[in-house]
Amino acid sequence: MKKIILASYLLISLGSVNDVLSQSMPDSLFGGWKLIRINGGIAGYGHSNYSHDAIVLTSDCKFRAYLKDSLKSLSNFHLRKSKSVYISTDSVYNIHIEDKFPLWGSFTVSNKKLYIRDNMIDGFTHVYQRIYTKQQIDDHFKNTTY
Repeated sequence: MKKIILASYLLISLGSVNDVLSQSMPDSLFGGWKLIRINGGIAGYGHSNYSHDAIVLTSDCKFRAYLKDSLKSLSNFHLRKSKSVYISTDSVYNIHIEDKFPLWGSFTVSNKKLYIRDNMIDGFTHVYQRIYTKQQIDDHFKNTTY
């Protein structure tokens, strides 16, 4: 009986470790991004009151938000994999900014565009255009201390 319990525990533990290892950071997220538009909400209209016009996400999990070339927010971020609110069978990465910056949700990168969708059906979608690659950002911030 003890062997069965031990074997079950090991299988569950190894499965959990495998889940964590398979959730590595997607490199396509890292870089500099210029805000193109914010759409959505209940009415589905565009949103014009921006708190930022560019963001930078670095491979050391630092987040920076800028408005007219002025740094507005600097904090850590992390990613979690969870079920999509749009399609319940899909698993998506959700980005979480650690300060009170109003940006979080699932994201996808396609054709040099970053889409961050609020984690609610009637939420907003932030659309960004890539302006700097991961390598350019890492090189720029490599000697920065926090």
